[in-house]
Amino acid sequence: MGTGQNIKALRKRDQLTQEELATLVGVSKETVCRWEKDRYAIRRSTLLKIVSTFNLQLDDLTSETAGLAAKLDHEGRKGESKEVTTDSLCDVFKIQMTGGRTGLKQTGTTALPSSVFKKHRECFFVQMDTSAMSKCYPIGSLLLVDPSLKPWNGCSVLALADNSRIVIRRYSTGTNTVMLSSHSYRTAEPDIVLDKRRIRILGVIVWFQASHDLSV
Repeated sequence: MGTGQNIKALRKRDQLTQEELATLVGVSKETVCRWEKDRYAIRRSTLLKIVSTFNLQLDDLTSETAGLAAKLDHEGRKGESKEVTTDSLCDVFKIQMTGGRTGLKQTGTTALPSSVFKKHRECFFVQMDTSAMSKCYPIGSLLLVDPSLKPWNGCSVLALADNSRIVIRRYSTGTNTVMLSSHSYRTAEPDIVLDKRRIRILGVIVWFQASHDLSV
C-alpha cells in the first residue's frame, strides 16, 4: 500500500472527490488521478502541503505499512470482527420442570459461526439434556432452534405438547395428527401422537454444537 493507496484512503476518510482534493492542494484532478495510480511521484513540497492541510504525519502518505491505507484497512477488519462476534451471539435455554410443567429457562449466551447465523437470524439455543435423541445429538450439546421455519416430516423440532411439556423430537404429521418420536441408542421413549391443535412447534433444529463455550 504505497503513496497512491494512501491518497485514496485520505479521500475516503474525508469523503473528498479527486477534484475536491486537487483544489485543496493546488493541483489538477488529473494529477490526483495519476498519484492514485502511482503513475506520478508527488513532489515533497506537495506532500508537506497535504500533511499540513489535513493535519497528518508524513508516514501517513508515504509508508506502506503505517500509512492511511494500512490504518483504514486494519480498522475495517477490526470492525468486521467485532460485528461478527456481537451479531453471532445467541441466547441459550434449558428445559426445566416447574410446577408439573416444563418451560425454557435462559442459562447464558454463546456464539455460533456467522455463516450459520446469517441464515437463521431469529435463532436461539436449547441444551439437549436427555438421551431421547442420542442418535442425532450428544447429551449436553447445544441445538440451534429456528422459530421461523415451518417443520417438515423427518426434521427435528422443539415442541410444546398439551401446553405443558416441552420436548425435542423427530416430527411427522398426518391429516389431523402430529407424531413426535425419539431417536435414541437406548430404549426408545413412547411416541407422542396428538391432534395438531394440541402441539405447538417452537422451532426447527438446524444446527448443533458442543456447549463448552457457553458463557453466563
